[in-house]
Amino acid sequence: CEGVTRLGCWAHARRRFVDASKVLPAGKHGRAHEALALIGKLYAIERDARELNDAERLAQRQSRSRAVLDELRRWLDQMLPTVPPTSVLGGALGYLHRQWPRLIPYL
Repeated sequence: CEGVTRLGCWAHARRRFVDASKVLPAGKHGRAHEALALIGKLYAIERDARELNDAERLAQRQSRSRAVLDELRRWLDQMLPTVPPTSVLGGALGYLHRQWPRLIPYL
């Protein structure tokens, strides 16, 4: 469709890290939890912006979400070469990496 931008879904990206966190022993926090914490910050920003008008929501995203996305991207770039792509976490990282261009245009 012309004039339509295809976006990725943060819930799908998040779910991959939830799955990766489940392979850890009970009570242990690992790299998947780091990603979930950062994605959780993005969700919190969206909850805070729920009642704002479009312009205010965009300003909120640009002032708060951009910093979290920058941090998540740095984390992703550090993790990718250190995690086997065939692991559950590697699959989550690969998915996030491939979807990244579709996940960030909402800014």
